Amino acid sequence: MFINNWYAACVASELTQAPLKVRMLGCDLVLFRDQAGVAHCLSDVCCHRGASLSAGKRRDNLLICPQHGWEFEGSGKCVRVPAGIKDPAAPPRKARVPSYPVEEHYGLVFAFLGDLDEAQRPRLRNILPEYADPDGWHVGILSRKKDVHYVRLAENYNDPCHVHYVHEFAKWLPKGVTIETLEQTDTYVKAFHAAWDAKGNLSPDRGLMMEFDVIGMVSRNTNRQPGYPATVVVATVTPIDEDNTQIFMLLLQPKPGADGKGGLSATDHQMLVTMTRDQVMDEDYAVLKGTQPRQAASPAEELLVATDVTVAQARKMTRDYAEKFGEVDALALAALRDTHVRVLPCPGHRSEPGQWVHKTVPLKTVAQDHVQDHVQDHARELSRGVTRVA
Repeated sequence: MFINNWYAACVASELTQAPLKVRMLGCDLVLFRDQAGVAHCLSDVCCHRGASLSAGKRRDNLLICPQHGWEFEGSGKCVRVPAGIKDPAAPPRKARVPSYPVEEHYGLVFAFLGDLDEAQRPRLRNILPEYADPDGWHVGILSRKKDVHYVRLAENYNDPCHVHYVHEFAKWLPKGVTIETLEQTDTYVKAFHAAWDAKGNLSPDRGLMMEFDVIGMVSRNTNRQPGYPATVVVATVTPIDEDNTQIFMLLLQPKPGADGKGGLSATDHQMLVTMTRDQVMDEDYAVLKGTQPRQAASPAEELLVATDVTVAQARKMTRDYAEKFGEVDALALAALRDTHVRVLPCPGHRSEPGQWVHKTVPLKTVAQDHVQDHVQDHARELSRGVTRVA
């Protein structure tokens, strides 16, 4: 679980006036909206006596601790202590809890969990421009929790070949693919997985465009098949802890045009949303829950082939990012939990060190595992052109 990244925390429409408790990267956080509707994210642990702030109430623009009534701004600063000090309006300097930057994108609330300042902070890619066109696209949003490691889930959403074997709805799809990497940076990869028919003829009008961005842990699949409207699926994975993951998924399909032709009706789109919620996500889980090891394996312990190149690229990007910005030491954190509070670092820890009650979580250095030579060869080949895999 690495820090200094954006993570989807909740569905935007579900964040109302009441405080909402979430768990990310092994730590408890609280989300709430102020009077203007602006979302805020704080550590859920009060700096006074450790009460859960999410069990309190929001009043005006303040979050009120349920135990002693301490009042916190969205910045995390305590602005009033109603009892116990001489001047209630002058709390101690360390009366504050970590506050994390928040942004809302395509119906989700994202929190930046780390201590980078705004100038250094990575930006979330606009990976779903269709969301800004509600007249043209149906949108469905799903939220599920699974006891699967978050990297395993991210890999699943970037694996084009599991679809035919895991999902009942896709048994009829062509199994051969031609893979072409179209764009790649240190944190983002975009590849086209085109199909060919049984006679070996390439079908450029059908296939799957797959995108993965480490920033936000976001995957996008755009599926186009002849005679059927395009389907866009965006999935984000947020580590709750080392063993559990919060999944948010958006499913988009075009609405019919002004002439009533093309696209899908709202009823047909809802059928896809329901099938994904009640069948597709469970089909993935049935396989992933038994995959070993629980975390992504070293490439030396897997026999990767060319169709795994997008998975390998996504895995390497994730590991490189964790190595650069730091990873939570989950074992060390678990050993401290019964007797100590540890919080995720926030920008204030860097700008005002030493002014906090709670220490930050222990971090470890991530050893970089390298993709096997034959997979790296495939990646280089893909960057030059097309690789065909039966």
